[in-house]
Amino acid sequence: MTDKSTARRLGIAAALIFLSTVALLLGRQFSLGPIRPAPDWRTFGPPEAPVQIQEFTDFACPACRMAAGKIDEMMRVFGPGLHVSFKHYPLLNIHPWSLDAAAYADCAGEQGKFKAYADLLFEGQEKWGLAKAPPPEFADYAKRLKLDWAAMQVCARSEATKKRLRTDIAEGDLRGVTATPTFFINGRRAVGAAQLIDQAMKFDNILREAAKK
Repeated sequence: MTDKSTARRLGIAAALIFLSTVALLLGRQFSLGPIRPAPDWRTFGPPEAPVQIQEFTDFACPACRMAAGKIDEMMRVFGPGLHVSFKHYPLLNIHPWSLDAAAYADCAGEQGKFKAYADLLFEGQEKWGLAKAPPPEFADYAKRLKLDWAAMQVCARSEATKKRLRTDIAEGDLRGVTATPTFFINGRRAVGAAQLIDQAMKFDNILREAAKK
């Protein structure tokens, strides 16, 4: 192989690396990744609401617990102006039980109580989040909400549930999620409760503009 051919190949490789890096950065900045619908039990507010929020979160994440409270407040304040889609993004390298928590929350959702179960997970995250053995809290929360725990266990192990969680994680990866909570508000990224609140300052203007149409 000649020096010229080697140089050309190296140049092509460098260009491809550069283009892939630019594409990744653009995807993160402008949310160019695919947006997949969340199950009905993980969506709140009218689907046609002017403010669309996709939330990637981890039940063992303290910042996610804080942000969940802020989302609840916003839903009360802005009412039908908001539509929130909840997406799972468990940080498995630091939260060993987050994937299980996400699975059980979805299975509670299949029994009509996703939000109630999610609230209990956030509330008790310090108890189960870093447990050394399978946390008993998952069953305790089901019993408190009068859910069918045996059915939830079957559901959590099912391929359909596992695939749904993998899909959420893959979507987060493609959209450049690297921390939780990460929100996409009408396509614009906000990481953490502080950036979420900054974006919420614009909701009144968005809703006024929508009302004029």
